[in-house]
Amino acid sequence: MQHTVLIVEDEEDLREMMREAFEANGYAVVTAPEGQEALDRMAEIEGLCLVLLDLVMPGMNGWDFFEQVRRRPQLARVPVIVYSSAPDNAPAGVTRVLRKPVAFERLLSTVREFCAQD
Repeated sequence: MQHTVLIVEDEEDLREMMREAFEANGYAVVTAPEGQEALDRMAEIEGLCLVLLDLVMPGMNGWDFFEQVRRRPQLARVPVIVYSSAPDNAPAGVTRVLRKPVAFERLLSTVREFCAQD
């Protein structure tokens, strides 16, 4: 089974760099530039094992996205890793918080922890 990571990040260059790096390491990746688009797509993602979430974004921000995810029983169990330059402001209940900038190896290690490949 392909493991899929959802990246919710408004900075296009960063979002695409992470997508390419995770795909090169064998993961399927879905990206969204803001929370509402990510929320709309989540239920359709096969093998979703992890959400990497920025907090400060235009449109639906990370706090509102996380609140909406936790309200939906079919999505509530998906681990959500916040990576932010303001990690102390992460919503309560997220799986883990990483401070930006995050070294890619640390990010990849976190993905591997939650998305063990067969």
